[in-house]
Formats: sequence, structure tokens, C-alpha cells
Amino acid sequence: MPDLRTITVNGEDSPSATGGEGPDLLWLHGEGNTSGWREVHDRLAERFTVHAPTLPGFGGTPLPEWLDDMDDLALWTADACVALGLEHPVVVGESLGGWLALTSAIWRPALPVALVLVGPLGLRPAEPAPDLFIKAAPEALGYLSERIDAAAVDPMTGDIDAATALWVEQATQARLMWERPYDRRLERRLHHVSCPRCVVWGAVDRLLPVEHGARLAAALGAAPPTVVAGAGHLVSIDDPVAVADATTALATTAGVLDGGNR
Repeated sequence: MPDLRTITVNGEDSPSATGGEGPDLLWLHGEGNTSGWREVHDRLAERFTVHAPTLPGFGGTPLPEWLDDMDDLALWTADACVALGLEHPVVVGESLGGWLALTSAIWRPALPVALVLVGPLGLRPAEPAPDLFIKAAPEALGYLSERIDAAAVDPMTGDIDAATALWVEQATQARLMWERPYDRRLERRLHHVSCPRCVVWGAVDRLLPVEHGARLAAALGAAPPTVVAGAGHLVSIDDPVAVADATTALATTAGVLDGGNR
């Protein structure tokens, strides 16, 4: 089980979980009630010390007044790394967390020693993506994962505290993505990302197609995406082993892990 703690970032408290042993890895979670410790963290913790902070406005934390866009969240992430004692972690971000990982690497190029992007948002799509804000939770679920339980994301099920926390999380997502789930400035800023990086994409992603991932990888100067068969948008839920394997492979190539020490 992970070690649960509270970190203080600019005077505000946020929960964070840490587990495993090895080089530091910062996990930046996505949307869809995915801020808790899950199988993917256990898989990564076999090779890394995994640090999984809950982002402001997610996981039952209040939506802060200062949060206007992804740049604000990226600067919070840099401060969270200081609070966690992380100097040069491997950074893994999924979906919204992948967008955050990219933005963080643009603002702080020297921070990540390697960058794993799992179905990240942020890049303007060639075709408009489905608007999940206008869909009921069970319908939106089909765009996110092939495995996730609808009861975990449906605000009309479960206890009142969980429902309230989910509404706050949706308000946070709306603050960040209501106008558009991407940043028109992102593509021209990608040259600031200087560390080794890779892109992982679900083969049956219904939110953003594999072609979108290929375009992002090309814009980043990265290898073509690792496409995970049978996985939807949230690959870490549908195939956590694939995410752990891709992370291990990149970290080994980057010299973070000893390839012979498995």
C-alpha cells in the first residue's frame, strides 16, 4: 500500500501518495475520477518510487480561485515537485495529466529526466473531439475507457460525499477545458521539450484517434506512438501493464534505469 501524506504548495494542502522503490517518478493523473492509487501505480512501483499528488480541484480537493488555465497548473506542479523533494523525476501524464506534463516540460525543460505521455490532451485536433460536458456520465464513459465502472463516475450513484467531490472535479475540468480542450499555443511551444519522450495511445481511443497521437509524436520529434491494442483513451485503466512497460523502456533508454536490473 502507498504512503499517504499531505503536501503544502504555496500555503494550500494537497493529498499525495508515494510507493515503490527506485528512481523518482511523478504521476500526473487525468480526469474521470482517476486521482486515486490504482493498478498502474503498483506496476510502476515495481521499478520506481512513484509520487502521485492529487491535482487542485480533483479527488475531493476544492477548486482554487487562482486556477484559470493549464499554465497555472503547470507552475503548481513545479512547486509540488519542490514540496515532494523531486529534482529530476520521470514524469508520466495521462489525458489531462498528459497535457499538464507537456506544459510543465515547456515551462521547466530541465525538470523531467524523461517524459511519458499517455493519450494526452492539449494539441488542437484535426477534427473536433466529442464534447463530454454535454453528455451524461455513462455515455461519456464510453469515450474514456473500455473497463472503468460507470458507477465510479456517475454523480447520480454512490454516496453524497463522492457525488459532491465529482461535481467539484467536473467544475475544475470545465475551468480548464470549457472553451476548448486544447491550447492553440501548444504546438509552437513544443520545441522547448528537451528530455527523452514517448507517446502511448489506445488503439480504440474514441476521444482522440491514433492519428492524433501520431501527429503529436511527430511535432515532439518523438518516435511513433506505442499503440496499445484493446485500450481506449485512459490506457492506464484498460492496460496498466502496457503503460508500465513503455515507461520502463523509455527510462532505460534515457539511462534512468539499468536495463539489466529487472
